[in-house]
Amino acid sequence: MTDASDSPFLRDGGECGAVARATDWASTPVGPVEGWPVSLRSLVAAILHSRHPMFLFWGPDHVQFYNDAYLPSFGVGKHPAAMGQRGADCLKEIWPLIWPQIDGALREGVASWNEDQLIPTTRNGRLDDVYWTYGYSPAYGDDGSICGVLVVCTETTDAVVSRRRLRSLRRLADATTLATELPAVVHTAAEGLADSNPDDVRFALFYAADPLALVRASGLSPEAAAVLDERFRGRLSELADAACPSPLGDTWNGASDVFVQAIAGGDEPVIGYLLFGLNPRLPFDAAYREYLGQITEHVRLAKARVRAFRMRAVVERERDHLLEQAPIAVALLTGTEHEYQLANDRYVEMVGREVIGKTYAEAFPELVGTPLPQILDEVYATGEPFAIDEIKVPLTRGGVLEDRFFMFNLEPVRDPAGKVYGMMALAVDITAQVTTRKAVEEGHLERERLVKDLEEAHRTKDTFLAMLGHELRNPLSPIVTALELMRLRGVEGADRERAIIERQVRHMVNLVDDLLDVSRITRGVLELDRSKVGIHQVVSRAIEQASPLIDRRHHHLEVHVPEDLFVDGDLGRLAQVMSNLLTNAAKYTEPGGRIEVEARRDEDAVIVTVKDDGIGLEPDAASILFEAFTREMRDPAQGGLGLGLAIVKSLVDAHGGSVHLESLGVGEGTTCTIRLPESRGLLEARRPTPPKTRTPSTEGSRVLLVDDNEDAAELLAMSLRQLGHHVEVAFDATAAMQLAKQYLPDVALLDLGLPVIDGYELLSHLQAEEGWSGVRFVALTGYGQQSDRDRTEAAGFAAHLVKPIEIETVHAQVLRLRARGE
Repeated sequence: MTDASDSPFLRDGGECGAVARATDWASTPVGPVEGWPVSLRSLVAAILHSRHPMFLFWGPDHVQFYNDAYLPSFGVGKHPAAMGQRGADCLKEIWPLIWPQIDGALREGVASWNEDQLIPTTRNGRLDDVYWTYGYSPAYGDDGSICGVLVVCTETTDAVVSRRRLRSLRRLADATTLATELPAVVHTAAEGLADSNPDDVRFALFYAADPLALVRASGLSPEAAAVLDERFRGRLSELADAACPSPLGDTWNGASDVFVQAIAGGDEPVIGYLLFGLNPRLPFDAAYREYLGQITEHVRLAKARVRAFRMRAVVERERDHLLEQAPIAVALLTGTEHEYQLANDRYVEMVGREVIGKTYAEAFPELVGTPLPQILDEVYATGEPFAIDEIKVPLTRGGVLEDRFFMFNLEPVRDPAGKVYGMMALAVDITAQVTTRKAVEEGHLERERLVKDLEEAHRTKDTFLAMLGHELRNPLSPIVTALELMRLRGVEGADRERAIIERQVRHMVNLVDDLLDVSRITRGVLELDRSKVGIHQVVSRAIEQASPLIDRRHHHLEVHVPEDLFVDGDLGRLAQVMSNLLTNAAKYTEPGGRIEVEARRDEDAVIVTVKDDGIGLEPDAASILFEAFTREMRDPAQGGLGLGLAIVKSLVDAHGGSVHLESLGVGEGTTCTIRLPESRGLLEARRPTPPKTRTPSTEGSRVLLVDDNEDAAELLAMSLRQLGHHVEVAFDATAAMQLAKQYLPDVALLDLGLPVIDGYELLSHLQAEEGWSGVRFVALTGYGQQSDRDRTEAAGFAAHLVKPIEIETVHAQVLRLRARGE
């Protein structure tokens, strides 16, 4: 075991860390690890753990340290011996290049920076052209003196070589664009390669295949080219088929290997060969091969362009005849002034005037100053075609200036040298189609705007209702809790006042529930728990809910509901329907009035009527009272939001039924009739099975309560303490996390709407606390939709309580969850 194996600062560090730990540093100029200065230890640790290539020269002998990120730059052969080796011994081939910068950093503390610097480097058994972007910085010892040089580097060889090759290909393309004969293409390409990229192509020989003759050489003297020509003339096809470098035997213009590519014209025979002298200091990899292949492809394409040039004259002779016979409007314009040389009959008929022999400006003076002349100028100047599916042109026809619409194309026309000398114009008059389309589009846009406005209004309303319900629940929660606490404490002397508060709070809670129901209904998220339900069950539950108001107003209630009438529906929602109808009947009937509830079968439907002898309705009122936020205004003292009947209609519709409201007139009472499909199922109505529970401990539970509403939190805590529980309170997530380190509850009640860190994030923090795996969590929130409950359940909450929260509900949940956890 070496002296470095147990050094903490050499731990990890990947492969280089392992080499550093295994190195016998006592035999190196830096000496045993235990004698290293703190500064060296820190630098070596930082280098080994860095993911960026880094290198350190230390001490007068410039001992080397490096990391895993630097290993690819070494290649094969130097690592791992380079670890702890003197820099001058390891980097002999580049030491004269880099020593001045190392010396400057050591003696003068001068940092240096180099971008894309060529540093020929021996690696993988060969000397390669390697490019680096690097910086040399002085490294200081414990006493503040400069003891070494830190090198932060990135190899940029691939990027530098790629940019160089791309530039040469662009220059090659520019240089051969105007060539019209293959020898001219090859001649120009040879000169371009010699001038633009001798680093990749040391020399190039171009051969014509028939007869096989040397056409042009670049980068070689005529004598050297002749020698290589004699050596390789008979082997070109063989070397091209081999598709790999071949040794020259000698070095020619810095190249020791050649690579041969055949120039083929697709399905045509080989038309020539290119012989490239390779740079021995560049690996012949896929990128090098592709670059030479692109040069070959460029020459092949140039040959095809020459052939196309020869055929163009024939094509142009046929062009004019074809233009005259074209089924659409076509014209030929030439010169910088765009003079009309040809225009077929369809074009003349379309524009309504003769144009041949005139310039564009002379033929269409009304278009001077419009974008069209500029478009023609740009096509002529750039040689780029122009096409547009629809363009508006203010055209004079029959002495009248009118807007016409055209499908329009301009195609540049070139001479044999490739220079643009004119353009071909093709046009189709689409004025009738555009006029029709615009009329249709305007109608669609208006409809889309109205639909968008309506949808936005609905979204705004639904968002407002959901937020209003949530915000109203928050202040109601401490009020309900305070009343429960007063009841638990047996506070006397204010029974009447407390009863009034309780009644009004319940009224507010009902209003909030109505708002949330409307929000669910309008957003289509209302869910029904269907089962076979007896109408007598529905009416019984509804009477139980509405009886406080009926009793308070001393109404006489008559009920005639058989027990053999069943529907398939949601018992709770149907009871809500009947409760709303009974409440309305009680509200709008004078004290001591009569309310009748009757149910009967009518063929395959169940009919339920609620009739009262109250104030009745105006003749047109029944048609609008089922709309949301609409109510009978002749008795404004009754209050309400006007949502009851809207909810009734929506719930009845959801059950596949219908509801009808009628009155003989003002003072004649009102009758509401509901029609629901009768159940045909043979199964009995579902009865909930009581869950299996464990008897909770009689001792109080340990509870953590987190809520930023301090009033609500304190009142709820006092109520739970009154019931025998031990409660700790935090008003934000930070305080809760601090408290969690010293207090382990059975149940944690978390408000989801906490500031900064909400209840969901706090839950994840608390679950990660040591010892908290058995704690049960309860979500406190003003949102009670099914999606909200699904989210809290998925997050890990065991229960979801909606504000305002009754203390008995919280008490029951705490006992249930504690029992489940025991």
